[in-house]
Amino acid sequence: MTVWQCFVQGWKGYVKFEGRATRKEFWVFTLVNILLMILLTGTVATVMALAGNPYGVFYAGMAYTVYALALALPILAVGIRRMHDINRSGWWFGGVYLAGIVSRLLNMILMEYASPETYVWMKITLGIVLGWIPLLAMIYLCCVKSKPAPEADNHIVR
Repeated sequence: MTVWQCFVQGWKGYVKFEGRATRKEFWVFTLVNILLMILLTGTVATVMALAGNPYGVFYAGMAYTVYALALALPILAVGIRRMHDINRSGWWFGGVYLAGIVSRLLNMILMEYASPETYVWMKITLGIVLGWIPLLAMIYLCCVKSKPAPEADNHIVR
């Protein structure tokens, strides 16, 4: 499968959570979209700066946010299909999203109730435990070779 076919396949199955996605399909889809996001924000910021608009960074941030929101479901879908390709539950990939949500909720609670010293240390701890560790684990899992699908049991229990 070519790079273009992998990229298009990711967008075709943007809400398809069953099935399998190869390593190449997952990484091409992810990396091309990251490059497109960098290109989009850089272009918006540059055009606004050349036009003399002092809010170019704001508009670049808006473009980034809109593209990231449009990309959230397709990345989740191709990631879940990637987990299926290594015979794992899709929740392994969804766990990274859930860890981010939990981290933000705990951060809001800490901002309200923790002392400044406690807030700083807990923020660092949350960043490592609910940010970096799940992210690195997911990168590792997405690099694992594809495994054959488990054979279905054909036994009929009576």
